[in-house]
Amino acid sequence: MAENDQKEVRRPGRIWHRVLIGLAVCAALLIIFHRPILLAIGRQVVLRYAERENLKIDFRLEGNPFSHLTVRNFRALPTGASAIESIDINSLYVDYSLLGLARHGLSHFLQDVELRSAQVVLNPAKAPPRKQRPKQKLKLPSIFPDRVRLADATLVIRGEPNDFIIEHADLDLNPRSQGEVRVEELQLPSGDSWSGISGQASYANKNLVLRDLVLSDQEQIRLLNIDASRIDDKTLGLRLDCAIGGGQLSTSAALTETSSSLTGKINVAAQNIAAESLNKFLFLPEDSLSGKIERLAVDGAGTIDVPRTWSGAMSLQISTFRNRS
Repeated sequence: MAENDQKEVRRPGRIWHRVLIGLAVCAALLIIFHRPILLAIGRQVVLRYAERENLKIDFRLEGNPFSHLTVRNFRALPTGASAIESIDINSLYVDYSLLGLARHGLSHFLQDVELRSAQVVLNPAKAPPRKQRPKQKLKLPSIFPDRVRLADATLVIRGEPNDFIIEHADLDLNPRSQGEVRVEELQLPSGDSWSGISGQASYANKNLVLRDLVLSDQEQIRLLNIDASRIDDKTLGLRLDCAIGGGQLSTSAALTETSSSLTGKINVAAQNIAAESLNKFLFLPEDSLSGKIERLAVDGAGTIDVPRTWSGAMSLQISTFRNRS
């Protein structure tokens, strides 16, 4: 009887031992083969989502799903109503942190993004009708990578009377060193275009600063600043200083995300600007505005999507101003 009792005790022990060995083998196989399995699953998820959005896509996916991915030879074409006319990307490298996402949210997810030889063509007129959805709270963008590199990127947005085009753009945003931005050609819907645009770029602590982008003798972007250094505090800063129409224009804005909406503070200052020079940048017909803006000052604050909350002050001095619209 004693020997039988010992056998009965040993059997459950042997079973659990075999279960643990089986789990260990499965874990080892998962570690060895998880990359191709997870990459294949990820690819199928993207393909199914694209199909729902009336897109036919093809691409190759490489890398480690837990830290970085590379998309190669990406191509997308519409199969029905879609604002996307075509997307062609030679390579897209994304380095990310799942730990940063879990601990700090989307603002600490992307670490390095590199896009090479890409062309995106959009046609808003062919987008499907928008579905009626409940009004959603306005939010600030959360995803700001630690580093961004674009090489030979082109964006085309179909429009009337002409397309908006940014062609063969190069951009290097490195938080540790001075970068550069270059655009081979920029075209506005008005048909005005400029070529050979270049300027300086910096990106310390997610504070993007572009300087000295010369479009022409009359049009220069002296400073374009998108400050996301306080995005963890739900705050985003914007600033633009430029020369236009023989005068000066400076604008700034501070946006703060609250529990219910988005609040903003804006400031605009302009002087000695030929009004007709604004038409192309405001996407207005060539002869819509004319005259001269001697001086303009605007200060305001309020909730972005609630007009009745806005308050501020404005002063304007103009001469021979005409609006033919």
